[in-house]
Amino acid sequence: MNKIQSMSKTMGLTWLAILMALQMILGRVHVGPNFLKVGFGFIATALIGYYFGPWKSMLVGFISDVITNSLFPDGAFFWGFTLSAVVGGFIYGVMLYQKPATIGRILLTTILVVLIVDLGLNTEWVSILGKVNFMTMFWIRIWKELIFIPIQTVILVFVFKWLKQHQYD
Repeated sequence: MNKIQSMSKTMGLTWLAILMALQMILGRVHVGPNFLKVGFGFIATALIGYYFGPWKSMLVGFISDVITNSLFPDGAFFWGFTLSAVVGGFIYGVMLYQKPATIGRILLTTILVVLIVDLGLNTEWVSILGKVNFMTMFWIRIWKELIFIPIQTVILVFVFKWLKQHQYD
């Protein structure tokens, strides 16, 4: 059991709330040109899944998506993206909770999230909202999403390495 998991319920809930706030903030931070923006919300989502498991990660994904879209609307609210946040949290939780954060596990987790959530679900939502054929949107988005696999993997490897060095694993 790691440090955060062994804390009291109040302290654990506090950390969960802090990570949820971090998820909401990092989800709004992007770098890179418009056609290849890299966001950082996945870092907090991975940490929530790692420390708190799939069910709490799903709940936080739901709550943070609704709150973020209520406080900082970026276009029309769409429940599909909320479902994507829930599924992403589930994947991170199932793959990382109470398991060693090895490079292989992080890579596999990133592949699953990118393929299922980013390329699958989010492409469906974008095609629905944009009234564009799914396969057309899929082929437009596939290269961008595949580029994100190594980028997100490297970032998460560094994050989990830092956590291990500072005994937060």
